[in-house]
Amino acid sequence: MAPLGLWLTLDAGTFEAVEISAGTVRVTFGPATPHTPEARLRVEQPAVGAGGGTIVPAGTFTVERDAYVVPLNDGPTQVVLRATA
Repeated sequence: MAPLGLWLTLDAGTFEAVEISAGTVRVTFGPATPHTPEARLRVEQPAVGAGGGTIVPAGTFTVERDAYVVPLNDGPTQVVLRATA
């Protein structure tokens, strides 16, 4: 995700898809499993890309050990990331 200077990693869960459109990033996670009821997403931005601003998830998520805790559903779960001013 070089245009945004963005690095996304997971401590738990799986990526199904990542889409970039007009400065918005849509991350789709795989379904919950008995051993992984939530994803743990790390959002790092070592370089500020076009449009500037810090990229953060839209909505409210708990942060544990510098990772956003995303509750997973029985099907795919989507989170939108946007740049703050």
